[in-house]
Amino acid sequence: MSSSMKTIFAILLAATLGLGLAGCEADGDGTSGSSNTPSTRNADQDNDGIPDTVDNCPVNPNAMQEDQDGDGIGDVCDDDRDGDGTPDDTDNCPLVANADQADTDMDGIGDACDMDNDQDNDGIDDGVDNCPTIFNPEQSDVDNDGIGDVCDDDADNDGVPNDTDNCVYTANADQADSDSNGVGDACEGDIDGDTILDDQDNCLTTPNTDQADQDLDGIGDVCDDDRDGDGVPNDADNCPQVANADQADDDNDGIGDVCDPDGPGGPANDQDGDGILDGDDNCPTIPNADQADGDGDGVGDVCDDAFECGAALNYQSLTQADYTASGDVLGVCLGCSVDDPELSIDEINATFAQLNIGAALVYGGAALAIDANDTNNDITDNVIGFVVSDFSSQLLNAELLGNFTTIRFYDEGVEVASAVVGGGVLDLDLLGIGANSTQRFLAAPNPGVTFDSVQLDYAGLVNVNKTFRVHDVCVGSP
Repeated sequence: MSSSMKTIFAILLAATLGLGLAGCEADGDGTSGSSNTPSTRNADQDNDGIPDTVDNCPVNPNAMQEDQDGDGIGDVCDDDRDGDGTPDDTDNCPLVANADQADTDMDGIGDACDMDNDQDNDGIDDGVDNCPTIFNPEQSDVDNDGIGDVCDDDADNDGVPNDTDNCVYTANADQADSDSNGVGDACEGDIDGDTILDDQDNCLTTPNTDQADQDLDGIGDVCDDDRDGDGVPNDADNCPQVANADQADDDNDGIGDVCDPDGPGGPANDQDGDGILDGDDNCPTIPNADQADGDGDGVGDVCDDAFECGAALNYQSLTQADYTASGDVLGVCLGCSVDDPELSIDEINATFAQLNIGAALVYGGAALAIDANDTNNDITDNVIGFVVSDFSSQLLNAELLGNFTTIRFYDEGVEVASAVVGGGVLDLDLLGIGANSTQRFLAAPNPGVTFDSVQLDYAGLVNVNKTFRVHDVCVGSP
């Protein structure tokens, strides 16, 4: 073959191979010159294995294609997944349809999905309560029809309504009554059919085989209007099974403190009322809704060392314009005194009143009183406190059942409330080691009574060579 023929053959061969490769490339991965997906393929932009043409959420991966409300929009991209007309971000039951957003116990969780809703306050969640609107913690259901006896019109399910049944809790469709005494033969001697004879039954007309009687008043719990015996009827008692005549409820959640698992100091409580739960609050005993923490140490500014009254923290100092400061000695206290009491209300943080304890015995110590010049000038702020520090002495400082720091509230010279804000069983400081010389805020919430003056007591059973300083007296409503 001549060289010219070889050249022509090589050119033809190269062209043929080039066309073949080009055809293969067009059906390959499309990385060389092809920018369009062939029409024979289905696009899947979220790579969830579901073609866009049938994917109910084409831009968000959702291989399971969940669509709770059946509206054709996948749950992962549906703003109202339960289809009740309320957007998920404001829906108190985003996964259960509840257009009315009913929330009987006002806990932010709709009744439709709230397993802790208990409108009759009997300790049984409405979702499983066989009589959700009538107090019945025992859940007695004689005929086992799922309706509690206390709200079942035919408790024994014998076809005779309770109000005409001569044996309410014992089935007797024939209503036989041989002695015509109004009590059916089927339950004669045991009216409520609980196997406890009437003359021994502490709840004659309500079944209670266990004869439980919490307050030992001779009336069985199931028919006792005040089962805990605290003088408050069950239907009005915020702790119907635990005696609490005072009905104290510090967190105002409708559950009395004595039976509240989230009571004062609990993880789900908000003891300072600032809207931040104690478990998340960087200062759980002093209101600080903004959770300001200037030094980022996890302790809120309002209760951090080096606290100072100021507008930035919504606290203001009590001043000499409206108040008078004075010192006093408490109990048996040798060498006790209060120096410069007026400096506690001079609005200068660097100055201070100083409480000196030489030797305090039998609950001795010193006190700093801040009295209103006008007794009509009541203090209404939410928090009252003292900015204090300890002096680091070069001698031995000792406390035994001491350092009981108490804020007392007075109205026109009469003590109306008090709060202990510090104290210890034993404290020893030697040569200044162990003394808490940092500046801090000892505060108490407003006691809820009228008062115009406050006093800080620093006292204990035994205090020796102690010095306590008060830099400012602050009130605020943060």
